Amino acid sequence: MNTTGATEGSVLEVHDHDDTRRVPAVERVLDHILTEMDAGQLRPGARVNAARIAAKLNLSVAPVREALCMLAGRGVLELLPDRGAVMRPLMPTDVIQMWEVVAPVVALGFELAAGKIAGGADPSELQARYELIAREPLAIPPLAFLLKLNDYHWAANGMTDNKYLNIWLERLGISYWDRYLAELVDVHANIAGYLNNYRRIHEAIISGDGRAANAVMHYHARWSINLIRQSTVRVSAARRRQRAANRADPQ
Repeated sequence: MNTTGATEGSVLEVHDHDDTRRVPAVERVLDHILTEMDAGQLRPGARVNAARIAAKLNLSVAPVREALCMLAGRGVLELLPDRGAVMRPLMPTDVIQMWEVVAPVVALGFELAAGKIAGGADPSELQARYELIAREPLAIPPLAFLLKLNDYHWAANGMTDNKYLNIWLERLGISYWDRYLAELVDVHANIAGYLNNYRRIHEAIISGDGRAANAVMHYHARWSINLIRQSTVRVSAARRRQRAANRADPQ
């Protein structure tokens, strides 16, 4: 079990998605950074001021620095000499590479969950999470929809005996990377694909067919990577057109 050291006056507690024990103050910092990312206050390349966050949360700087070290380990930010913590500038290739790493972990969780259901495990929690995915997906922001998919992953992993599934997803910083994925891909325009892929995944898991669930998850990863590449091509083409228009009309 991985642990972190306690800061002054803190008490260790268990994180919702894995059994890694952390200091509550560190959790507050991590949640605050997510909030600032969602508000557009921490964009790629932005400096993360530890003293400012500590003052805002009424904490010492120690838990803030600990949280920043954790995020540096997940590739979310960089610790640079003379500049401190800086949100890592991301390219679409970074998110694609993350997908290539995440997909096998998630697929394994689905396969193991299917095996548990085939053995008689109660699928009610997984069913509830799936129903939330399918409930009015266009009525919520794209990021909120992607986070519902994450909740489904956590629920599937929770059915298995493999405690390292959620630990690895947590270490990979999935909650942070989804923020960038939501900007790269038009989730609403592709909602039918998302719903169809997860319907197939869910049906395979519920039927106890782990190999099928694993295969569909890998298909979903390839499909998602293709969406990122298509979006990148469109953005590049739009930028070329804008540059050409600027040259033609140099006002």
